[in-house]
Amino acid sequence: MNRSENRTALITGGGKGVGAGVVRVLASRGIRCCINCNTHPDMAVETLRRVEESGGEGFVCQADITDPEQLNSMVQTVIDRWGRLDILVNNAAMQPNLFIDQYDAEKLRRLWNINIGGYFHATRACLPYLKQSNCGRIVNISSIHGKRPTGFDAGYAMTKGAIRMFTRELALELYEHNITVNAVDLGGCEIEFKTGNAPFTSSMPAECLNPAITRLRLVQPNEVGKLVWFLCSPDASDITGDGIRLDRGFVLI
Repeated sequence: MNRSENRTALITGGGKGVGAGVVRVLASRGIRCCINCNTHPDMAVETLRRVEESGGEGFVCQADITDPEQLNSMVQTVIDRWGRLDILVNNAAMQPNLFIDQYDAEKLRRLWNINIGGYFHATRACLPYLKQSNCGRIVNISSIHGKRPTGFDAGYAMTKGAIRMFTRELALELYEHNITVNAVDLGGCEIEFKTGNAPFTSSMPAECLNPAITRLRLVQPNEVGKLVWFLCSPDASDITGDGIRLDRGFVLI
C-alpha cells in the first residue's frame, strides 16, 4: 500500500467486472475510490468490502450515469467527503449483442445514452475538480470492437469507435489544464456477466474465424486495473490522446 498517495478516483460501473478490477488495483496503491454502481449495488458493496479488507479506502455511490443530475450529486458527494477529485475512469457500459435488425429506436437510444452519454456527462461533472488537480487523469474504457469488425452488434461497435474520437478531442481540449486523457482498447475480459446477460451471436462466416482465437486467454480485470494505474501515474504524464490495446493479441489473428 502506497500511503503517500493523496488522490481520489471515481470509477463508473466500479462494482463488478472490469470496473471492480480497476477499483481494487487503484485502492491497493492508496487511491481513495468512489465505486459507482446502478443495477447491482450488492456487488459494489462486495467490492468495497474487499478493498477495505486490504487496507484501502472507498465508498459506494449508486447513480445512473445517463442522468446528469445524479452524476453531479455523486461528484459532489466525493468532494464533500474528500475535498478533491483527481481521476475519472469512464467504464460503465452495456453490450446488447444485437444485429442491426434487432434494434429499435429505444434500444439504440439507451445504448448511446449509456456508452457515449454516460462518458460525456461524467466528464462534464468531474471536470471542474480535475482542473484543480495537479495530476488530473481521465481513462476511458473502450474496446477493440471500435477498431476491428467482428460480425456482431454494429450499434455497440459504433459507440466504442466514438469513445476513441472523444478521447482524442478531450486530450487536445484539456492539454492546457495538464489533464491527460487516454483510452484502453479492451479485448475479451473474464468477468462475472455482461449487464443484461446478453447472449453472444455472430454473423461472421465460419471460414473467416481463426481457430487460434480459441487458444487466447481472456484478459483479467486486475490486468486492466494495472494499465489504468500506470496511465494515472506520474510516469504516464506524457501520454495523452492515446488508445492502448489490451487484448492478448486478438486483433492480430
